[in-house]
Amino acid sequence: MNIALKTRVKYWFEYLRLAHQSNDPKIIQSLNANKSFYKEWGNYLNTSFDDWWKSHAHLFRELSKVKRLQSGDEIEENSFSFQLPFTYQPTSAAKIFKEMYGREFEIRRTVKKKLKKVYGGTFSLTVDDLKVDRMRYYLHYTKNVYLPLKNSEERVTTKQFIKKAEEVFGKVKKLTKSSDKSRIPFQTSSKVYENQNRNARRYNIYSDNLLFNVTKGVFPGEYEKPRDKVVTIKKSPNYPVRSHKKDGSSVDRERELHRDHNIHGRRKPRVQKV
Repeated sequence: MNIALKTRVKYWFEYLRLAHQSNDPKIIQSLNANKSFYKEWGNYLNTSFDDWWKSHAHLFRELSKVKRLQSGDEIEENSFSFQLPFTYQPTSAAKIFKEMYGREFEIRRTVKKKLKKVYGGTFSLTVDDLKVDRMRYYLHYTKNVYLPLKNSEERVTTKQFIKKAEEVFGKVKKLTKSSDKSRIPFQTSSKVYENQNRNARRYNIYSDNLLFNVTKGVFPGEYEKPRDKVVTIKKSPNYPVRSHKKDGSSVDRERELHRDHNIHGRRKPRVQKV
């Protein structure tokens, strides 16, 4: 489905505004560090998207695709183009391309030219086929569930996220143009806690990543994997010390010590006088 560029950019716009509402120190720090990237966006915090789009639509363009150039094709400024005769073997051609592309890539990175931003004042999303049906629910969750609970001073449990999400999404109606396969989350007939728990954890990861990505000038970027990896510490098993008897058979040393203690430390029973 061909989604209009305006519709896709709107989600970028809305997520950037939500990022400014976050109390997460990492998001705040990233926003300050990349403030210059959004300089051309103007006063987006205090303007509706429709009004803002009228004066800033020229900043955006469709994502450039990998394609074979034909005679008469226009060379795009945000693309790497080169001509190579068929006299080279594929392995040699690949090596030449890698060296030339790598060199040009480093030049752009040194002068702080981001691949998403083209000089001349244009921006593009990191994907061309943005899942708008799902992104609508992600934005709704981030705005009405994730941020309100995350910004609270109390520690929030997954159960609280589920309860809040069920209240919020209970009022959501499916759009007429939405795909039949697109189901509204937290609104299924199944009330199995494990399913809702999995949904809440997944949507929390999406919200966290999408908010952090926009602060760096990236949208949507990679958002389906946790930003902070969970480190699992494996403990070494504590095996009992074993010793060997004279005949070569093995015996549990701790059990042997315990037995000796009982034998030698056992008190003699009292003999009562009649």
